[in-house]
Amino acid sequence: MKADRAAATKSRKATQQQAASTRSKLAKLRKAKPLPNDWAAGNSAKYLSYREAWARISMASKRGYFLEAVTIEESIISDRLLSYLEKTCGLALGDEKWISLSRVIGTWRREATSRCETGEQAQHVGQLHGRLNAWREQRNRVVHGMVKSTASKGEDHIESFLAGAADAAREGQDIARAISKWVLETRKRTAVK
Repeated sequence: MKADRAAATKSRKATQQQAASTRSKLAKLRKAKPLPNDWAAGNSAKYLSYREAWARISMASKRGYFLEAVTIEESIISDRLLSYLEKTCGLALGDEKWISLSRVIGTWRREATSRCETGEQAQHVGQLHGRLNAWREQRNRVVHGMVKSTASKGEDHIESFLAGAADAAREGQDIARAISKWVLETRKRTAVK
């Protein structure tokens, strides 16, 4: 019996040490400097998530990890569009287990266009939609294209792929910022009324 308790205690200690080691390793993976938990009120968790996401996009792009950058950019874009659809339009698309980026974009365009008060606003939504949809297709080619060989003889498929991935990462950054800005401006404009 004592041997069983001793073994259980030893096992618990080993598990705790392993958990502490894992937390230490994970802390080293952070790209943004952590802030104390009480540094701000409100939605500070969202801010910290975005801060880490943008730091990772920057680092991934600089180091040539374009797939990581593109994936995080898609996460930001989806989050901003879903936030707009839920908080401004009253839709609950985020309740679904999985929703495609294409569906989120289509729903956003329909809802945003229907709420435009001027032709200029509608034109801006149309332009953003065009850029966003083109990037979504580019993103699909990048995420699914690494092993699909479309190169002809004498052409380096990997070089072409990496160049396309770098372009998708750059464009994704621009679009993620544009969508975030649009959501913020739209909320401010609709809150004034």
